[in-house]
Amino acid sequence: MHHIYTTPAFVIHSSSHGESGKFLLLFTRDFGMIGATAQGIRLAQSKLRYHVQDSCLSNISIVRGKEVWRLTGAQELFHEKNTILHLKILKLLKRLLHGEEKNDKLFGIIEELYKTSINEVDYEIVECLTILRILNTLGYIKNNEEIGKFLQNNFIDKELVLQFLPIKSKVIQIINNALKESQL
Repeated sequence: MHHIYTTPAFVIHSSSHGESGKFLLLFTRDFGMIGATAQGIRLAQSKLRYHVQDSCLSNISIVRGKEVWRLTGAQELFHEKNTILHLKILKLLKRLLHGEEKNDKLFGIIEELYKTSINEVDYEIVECLTILRILNTLGYIKNNEEIGKFLQNNFIDKELVLQFLPIKSKVIQIINNALKESQL
């Protein structure tokens, strides 16, 4: 008998798999980045297909197969019509994360981004702040006094965005250097 694991997960990417299935790239709270197959999910009568669309946050149930995880259940927790900000952040995760490794802090950063209501005007600043936090968590950026206060927790609000604005160009330089040095 296989053990069923239930965990929150972001659907990073999906692609067709077989006749009516999908292969899902998922960033989960409990297992990190994993690949899972979902048999029959592209069929019209599938109840799961709406709960695991790209860029949504869902509570998923998975079983470990011989070679790959298999999706057995899902319940959508959050889906905001594929905002560009969410898509960019999830694509960055796809580039940076390889293999299964649990990372609660990183999951918390992305979860806070999804739960925060953001004006389109602030997208660029919030994107920059979130990427800074991601790269710091993964060890690509050294914490210094100037950026340290933005890395202490995952909270995002209008006041923090206004405080971040003056150092945005410097942070973009730090991010670009970190990505360049990582060769990703």
